[in-house]
Amino acid sequence: MSTKNTTLTTEDKKNIHSIFWRGFTVMGEMTYVRMQGPGFGWTMMPLLRKLYKNDDDYYAALTRHMQYFNTNPVFLPFLQGIVYSMEKQNAEKPVDNIEESVQGLKVGLMGPLAGLGDSFFTGTWRVITTGIALGLATQGNVLGPILFLLLFHLPYYFVRYYGGVLGYKVGANYISEAQESGLLTSITKGCSMLGLIMIGAMSFLNVPLKFTVNTKFGGVPFKLQDTLDGILKGIVPLLIIWLMIWLLRKKKVSTTALLIGVIVISAVLGGLGIMI
Repeated sequence: MSTKNTTLTTEDKKNIHSIFWRGFTVMGEMTYVRMQGPGFGWTMMPLLRKLYKNDDDYYAALTRHMQYFNTNPVFLPFLQGIVYSMEKQNAEKPVDNIEESVQGLKVGLMGPLAGLGDSFFTGTWRVITTGIALGLATQGNVLGPILFLLLFHLPYYFVRYYGGVLGYKVGANYISEAQESGLLTSITKGCSMLGLIMIGAMSFLNVPLKFTVNTKFGGVPFKLQDTLDGILKGIVPLLIIWLMIWLLRKKKVSTTALLIGVIVISAVLGGLGIMI
């Protein structure tokens, strides 16, 4: 989307500054259920209060920004700038399916941006700047840590701050142009599909449960895990996650109870040598 026709007012700049500074708390408000969601919502809280004078609209907006969210913090202001712009236009002129649009965009972009931020800033640039500064530091030169702080943090915070500016400009054009052209529904659906794919991949990678049951039937070796993998790779983690979702949504089981249950069952099955 073009950004050239978007001019930031003094109030817009003030709000982007708020996103930048309040966003530093997002890693301190993480939970196992919503990850950075509470921090994302807290960062947006004063902006949403300005946009939505009606309590019902305000709490509805705050609720959709407290949902599960997780990305590299360097790109957090970029995404918050986009959704702030979208919420601003929705407050001025209500948009159909605003919650689906906002959530689809957040879920669709958080995974790719997390991968980009982790691979470049955390996995590459930090290592490079450490290597450059380490030689001076090992010699007792105070310029070593200073050089690292400058080389790593200047581009990091530059991207973090101006990401919020760019996000706001992109979002302002995205919501109006996409809605007028009819692309909003397609883009939202595409982002939602991408988000589901990312969640599926995360489920497979982060729930590494395997059966260790090995036996013989009619003299033929039988490995339960190989059989399950032949049906669908990662079917056990997938079924467990579906079970957790069902218990959370339908049976209203608390997160704490689920965590304790998973720990106890894992310990029992692991102790019996059934699963690892």
